[in-house]
Amino acid sequence: MIANAVEELLRYLTIVQSLAVRVAVEDVTIGGQFVRAGEGLIMSLPAGNRDAAFISDPDILDLDRNARGHLAFGYGVHQCLGQALARAELEIALPTLLRRLPELRLAVPIEQVRFRHDMGTYGVHELPVSW
Repeated sequence: MIANAVEELLRYLTIVQSLAVRVAVEDVTIGGQFVRAGEGLIMSLPAGNRDAAFISDPDILDLDRNARGHLAFGYGVHQCLGQALARAELEIALPTLLRRLPELRLAVPIEQVRFRHDMGTYGVHELPVSW
């Protein structure tokens, strides 16, 4: 279950918030829009991970779903080289943390957690917890 949960968390909370800029190397139609070779493309990885054509109920966090194929680490030749390490860290750290601190919980209401929307990577400024 933890592997599915990690993939769903990566999809739902796509870490890279900056736009991916690419150039079409050949004529292609994407979503009904014709793009000529040499034209620029700007893509949003978080938007792709929330596309209903990719996954049903994309705005719902479902830790049981199989979210493999998400764009959290990019796609194709531009995929993150560290993705295997990141997955391993999450698959080891999360269960270990929950096993060692079963009473772990937010120390403030979720509405008080300040999310980082002002950087290229998504996260929180701080995460007060108690156990």
